[in-house]
Amino acid sequence: MLDFTSPSKLAALSKYDRIVIYLFRMLSEGYSAESLPEEMSFTQQDVREAMAKAVRDRVIDRAVANVPDIKYTYDARRNFPEEVEQAGPMTWLQSGKGTYVLRRTRRRNIIRLPEDLSELPELEFHVDNTPPFIASLLGRDEQAVFTRVRNAGLINEVLGVGSAHPIQGHHRTTVSYGQIEVDEVQAAMTRGGELIIAPISGKGGQDKLSWSQALNLNTYALEKVPAAGHVKSIGLWRDPEDTIWIVQFSPHTKIDEIEIEKVRRFKFKLRAG
Repeated sequence: MLDFTSPSKLAALSKYDRIVIYLFRMLSEGYSAESLPEEMSFTQQDVREAMAKAVRDRVIDRAVANVPDIKYTYDARRNFPEEVEQAGPMTWLQSGKGTYVLRRTRRRNIIRLPEDLSELPELEFHVDNTPPFIASLLGRDEQAVFTRVRNAGLINEVLGVGSAHPIQGHHRTTVSYGQIEVDEVQAAMTRGGELIIAPISGKGGQDKLSWSQALNLNTYALEKVPAAGHVKSIGLWRDPEDTIWIVQFSPHTKIDEIEIEKVRRFKFKLRAG
C-alpha cells in the first residue's frame, strides 16, 4: 500500500497541500506504489468531496470555494507534497470542463531556475528603455516584467527577428482539454518570409514557470492560431534578484516531450544621462 503522511507532518503542511493529499488518497485507494496507474481521472466534485472529508477529519477548517486556485498553485507556485509524489512526479492537468487527471510525469512540474539547467547562461545587461515616469508606476508582477521586456526588445533578440508584434494579451480561451489563459501572443516574420507565433507566459513574485504552462502555450498556438507557422513558446520569469529569465520551449503537445530549447537571462541597467 501507499505510505500516508503522519498526522503531525500533515498538520505542518499548507492547507492546499493537505487538500491534495486527501484527494490523492481518495483517487489512489487500493493501489500500491508499483500498481498506481499512469493517470487518475477526477472531477471538480471529487475535489470538493476530498475537502469535505478533510473538514470532517478536522484536517482543514473549511473547504476552499475556488477550486481552480488550488490547481493554479501546482501549476505555478509549488510542486506536490511528498505523499502525492511517492511513486514519482505527478502533474495536475485539465482534461475537460471541470474534469482533470493526475498524471505521472517524467519530472516535477515546477521549473527551477537555474537548478534544472545543464549550464548557467551568461548574464547579459540591457538598457531599460522604459520611460522613468512609466517605470515609477510599475509593480513587480508579470505585467511589469512584460512592459520592461517589450520596451527593451528582448523578445526580438530571443526569437532572432527584427521586430515581433503583440497581437493578443490576456487571452482566455478554450482548447481541446479546457480553458487556458495566455498572457501575451506575439507574431513575427523571418527574413525568409516564414511566420513565427510566440505565445508567452510571464511570471514574477511567488509564481514560477512550469511544464504544464508550456503545454498550454504550445497547445494554444497549434489549435487556435490559423497557419501557426513556427511555434516558439516563451516563458518569462523575474527572479528575486530582479534577473529576467527568458525560456524558449520546444513546440511539443505532450508534456513529457517538451524541452527547453533556449535560455537567456538579463538584468536591466539605466540609460546613460
